[in-house]
Amino acid sequence: MRKRDVFTWNSMIHEFGVHGLGNDAISFFEQMLLAGIRPNSITFLGLLCGCSHQGLVQEGIDYFHQMSSKFNLTPGIKHYGCLVDLYGRAGRLDKALEMIETVPSRDDPVVWRILLGSSKIHKNVATGEKAMMNLMRLGALTAGDCVLLSTIYAGANYPSGFAKMRKLIKTLGVKTTPGWSWIEISNQVHKFVVDDKLHPDSMQVYEKLEEVTKRAASAGYVKEEAVILNLLGSWSEGGYSETPSSCHSEKLAIAYGLAKTPEGTSLRIVKNLRVCKDCHSFTKFVSKAFNRSIVVRDRVRFHHFKNGVCSCGRLSVRRMVAIDEEISILKRSRFVLQLKTHPMNR
Repeated sequence: MRKRDVFTWNSMIHEFGVHGLGNDAISFFEQMLLAGIRPNSITFLGLLCGCSHQGLVQEGIDYFHQMSSKFNLTPGIKHYGCLVDLYGRAGRLDKALEMIETVPSRDDPVVWRILLGSSKIHKNVATGEKAMMNLMRLGALTAGDCVLLSTIYAGANYPSGFAKMRKLIKTLGVKTTPGWSWIEISNQVHKFVVDDKLHPDSMQVYEKLEEVTKRAASAGYVKEEAVILNLLGSWSEGGYSETPSSCHSEKLAIAYGLAKTPEGTSLRIVKNLRVCKDCHSFTKFVSKAFNRSIVVRDRVRFHHFKNGVCSCGRLSVRRMVAIDEEISILKRSRFVLQLKTHPMNR
């Protein structure tokens, strides 16, 4: 470009951020300064986003403080939210909570929702409950919040808490957002919802999905625990009734893409909700088994899957398999029995 202004640089830094390329965002930020362009608050949003998604904790902290100390910019609620997310993703939930206490408008539900999401990542029941209580206090409770805390309870083998959330959802009449995924093939957009049977090629899609699942399993894919998926199912994709064998929308989109494109073609999928843990694991192993690059844009960011690895930096393929193997059958059966026999689940 003959002229690069602050908007040009901000666009690049922001896109590196949402793609999880923190080091590239930092590199462009440094080039921006060398070019004599003064950053603004939008610049730092992209920078902090990139640091958060790539786990660059100290770098993110340094840039947050530079806003005021070096560039005389006042951090807004979104900047504080990025820092809460930065600490939360790194497992430093105490620091994330401490940061919320320093936010000028700590009654903004955004920061508490970020903390709730971090609690889910690290299965921290106490912090998750604190975040949920504050969301309820602010009157900002959503279906997604309920699903997050329910998942934390389920993952922590806490059936009474899970049952409590189930009752709360019914009492409040909380409605969920329908989940969908779409993929573009030959200049035509194809949209899928959970257990979709309305697509004209649905029979071919399900046949292909069966093949894809088998090949992914051969590469190491292990389906998320069926009981938890079953109990969370009716909330996770917008009220559509799901069973352990149900197909989330992105799985159908991936199967359709593999069936309709030549080998080696990259698949690009857009989803309106966050990708769940099971679908994330599934997509990683599909990329490995079929030697395909798969890009999924969910509600928060882009996920680049290639050779069994995702750009978001979640647990490695090897480690995820190891974790699945470490969960004993006895522990699972006990939790299943508790959930089935608990009065709130009868």
